[in-house]
Amino acid sequence: MKGILSHKRVKSQLKFDAQRAYHHIAQLAFPRAVGSTGESKARTYIVEQLSRFGLHVDEEAFQFTLFPAEFLPRLVSAVFTVAVIIVCWIVTSHPIYASLLCMSLLLISLALTRWKRSLEWLYNVGKMHASTNIIGRTNTSSEAILDLIFIAHYDSKSQILPIAVRALCYCVAVVGMIGLTLLTILQIPFHNRLPSLLIWGVGGCICLCLTLLQFNFTQNRSPGAFDNASGVGVLLELAQSLIKSKSTDTEFSHANIRLTFLSPGAEEYGMCGALRWIQRHAHEYHPDRTYVINLDGVGATGKITLITRYGIPPLVTGKRLGRRIRECGAEIGIDVSEIYSPAGVGYDGIPIASRGFETVTLSAGGFGGATMKIHSKRDGIDLIDQDSLQRVGDLIVHFVNALNPRKAI
Repeated sequence: MKGILSHKRVKSQLKFDAQRAYHHIAQLAFPRAVGSTGESKARTYIVEQLSRFGLHVDEEAFQFTLFPAEFLPRLVSAVFTVAVIIVCWIVTSHPIYASLLCMSLLLISLALTRWKRSLEWLYNVGKMHASTNIIGRTNTSSEAILDLIFIAHYDSKSQILPIAVRALCYCVAVVGMIGLTLLTILQIPFHNRLPSLLIWGVGGCICLCLTLLQFNFTQNRSPGAFDNASGVGVLLELAQSLIKSKSTDTEFSHANIRLTFLSPGAEEYGMCGALRWIQRHAHEYHPDRTYVINLDGVGATGKITLITRYGIPPLVTGKRLGRRIRECGAEIGIDVSEIYSPAGVGYDGIPIASRGFETVTLSAGGFGGATMKIHSKRDGIDLIDQDSLQRVGDLIVHFVNALNPRKAI
């Protein structure tokens, strides 16, 4: 059936109910910033649901700082802005020094698009804040041959700039740095014959983008239906669909597969919850027998998006897992589009992938106007499409049904 794009209902022993997922999303569609009463209310709801499904549920408190997500980016942006102005100023008189400075800035900017475990100590710098990770498990025994982890963060935030504009600013700044570096290098053999207006124009674009990011302040005004009550709603319905519970007569058939349902806190402050969880639990999972599916921004109209690469140059986080999910989509007639996230957008799967785990992020491919409403008061339940939720759920259920615990993906 490869290549067939029409959607067919999954015929299997496990069923995903988009209406139940939609109900969970509606219950969670209110502002839930870290430290707010909304965050506590959402956490209570998620714990109650996972417990009702018969899972062993833990609430793990953790601490983090705002330094990596709020202060460090502004500090780096300010330093880069000043450095770019200096480059444009001295390029005609000292092109070699300008090109060296520009190359240094470029290398740093590219390095910052990818997660660095060596920099995780930054999450301990400054005033400490608190949040909680919610973990539901089906099996804590050592008999499990394969681990399957589903992730969906439950916090939300609002910002002045939509996420699409923020990501665009980051990408333009990085591409601009590449262009400015090439121009400064070309100034050397051409003996300053390149128009200074061109150099200042590129430098100005970079500085404008970096300045805009300085004013992207965080607030608690977004209902966060799409980002990311949608992911939590799908996660809760998967928990009910894939395990035996008091409210359903379906039963998860793979006794040798351990399921973990993780809903981290503080994702909106630099994936803090996912980082703290993997720092604490990485030793419990074997990278060769663990597959991680992050759910972030699902349920909008359009194709399902599968993110398996991020950063510049691209860093692959889930090659085998991504290929198998696409194959499962083709088998049941669901179009899955694999995309690449270059810079400016973070996902909970990133710190987990840095430990060597096969990790992918499922999202909504045809975002359309949804990307302009994320992190704003307009991220409401009206963005959620039940047919899209059903496709995501059917895809994951089919993937789980097709798993062979004794055979690698």
